[in-house]
Amino acid sequence: VLWCIFDAKGAGDSFVSAKTWITAKFTWLYIGSQDVWAIVIIVIYFSKYGKIKLGQDYEEPEYNDISWFTMLFACGVGVGLFFYGVAEPLYHYTGNNRYTSDRYSPDNHLAQEAINLTFYHWGIHGWVVYVVVGLLLGFVTFRKGMPMTMKSCFYPLIGDKIYSWPGEFIDILSVITTLFGVCTSLGLGVIQVNAGMNFLNPNIEKSVTNQVIIIWCITLIATISVVSGLGNGIRRISEICFTVGMFVLLAIFFLGDPWFILNLFTQSVGYYFQWILQLGTHSDAFEMSVPSYGGKDRGRAYEDTSTDGPAAWMDGWTIFYWGWWISWSPFVGTFIAKISKGRTIRQFVNGALTAPVLYSFLWMVVFGGTGMQKERSAAGAGLCCPNWNLTISEGGLEGEGAFVAQFGVDKEQIGRSVVEKWSGLCEGGECNSCSNQIIGWFVNKDNKSDILTKDQGLSFSQLYCKLSCHQLYNDID
Repeated sequence: VLWCIFDAKGAGDSFVSAKTWITAKFTWLYIGSQDVWAIVIIVIYFSKYGKIKLGQDYEEPEYNDISWFTMLFACGVGVGLFFYGVAEPLYHYTGNNRYTSDRYSPDNHLAQEAINLTFYHWGIHGWVVYVVVGLLLGFVTFRKGMPMTMKSCFYPLIGDKIYSWPGEFIDILSVITTLFGVCTSLGLGVIQVNAGMNFLNPNIEKSVTNQVIIIWCITLIATISVVSGLGNGIRRISEICFTVGMFVLLAIFFLGDPWFILNLFTQSVGYYFQWILQLGTHSDAFEMSVPSYGGKDRGRAYEDTSTDGPAAWMDGWTIFYWGWWISWSPFVGTFIAKISKGRTIRQFVNGALTAPVLYSFLWMVVFGGTGMQKERSAAGAGLCCPNWNLTISEGGLEGEGAFVAQFGVDKEQIGRSVVEKWSGLCEGGECNSCSNQIIGWFVNKDNKSDILTKDQGLSFSQLYCKLSCHQLYNDID
């Protein structure tokens, strides 16, 4: 943290270099491990073990299905769907990647590939890391009576050493991961909230000062909610956030072109499952190796362009995503395990993988599909501005700022709830109501989020969109 405060540029450059090196050397590991987790969960789901309860055989679920789903969904991807819902499909559609590099590829094909890439990043391969951690923690905690901390997952590997320094190191690393995971999403989300407020009221400036104020307002509400308890605070806020999100989703669905969206959803789900094996193992091996020298001699390239995909695409997208999903898995997995007591493994997988994946697909089709439809309509009306660059942090529907804030409150308070569960690490045992530690975490995390918003470059994301949406929403209709 001190490094980022006193040498923001140097720290940012170092992080980017480290991430680039990891992508160059370990893309195979990131890609392959996600596939392995997916296969393991599918096998367990259809095996005889799917009937095992996360708890004793006589125990029943603590929450009804609707409350349970809204809590785990808001914890897992609430802010992210608003943040990327429009911007990611449009970026894949209009930006540079291995599909758009071929200038003779049909435009409709590029649009479908854009949706498919988005599905890949928000589908089975993303959610499965939450399921793996949540399932492990739920089993060892409710079935074997072990502590609900990440070190318990390693008991089969290191045995009783989880109760000594290796286990403490694992838990400390998990808490730090939770801290930075929450403040990263909050920092990015707050920038979008500020942009949305400025869009609705130009008198509200897009400034660091306003973003810091938004951070403190969100985190104050989240802290009060966490202190009030899981059943009264997080549960109700999750239900409210999910309801508001559904309202926005349905509004865009019915006010737009519902028949187009239904067609696109059906088509895209089939396309995803048709290509999931190829897409789920694609590692950009040739793109990150040597450019296709000699392509012109073989008639496979042109004088003014190349059919190669960009060498940095995997680093900026898929590896970035898998690193982000994995970094969130300790606290998201802990939370969904915590609220899933009494459910069978099969019920757990349905609620934490099948349903969220299908809902994420629907969301991306409604928002991303509508965005691409409007992009084409704007081009037909001569309203596009192709040379105007827009960072993805402000690249969605800017009017969504209020909804991003609501999900930001919910996601942050869930993170605090997990830290409260882990706070027994600081007390040497169980801790039922560690409000002083939660509030201390609240202050510490906000300081880090302030640093993130002040770093206007946000170089770690490397997600710059070339969109015309802003011009479209200002000029069309």
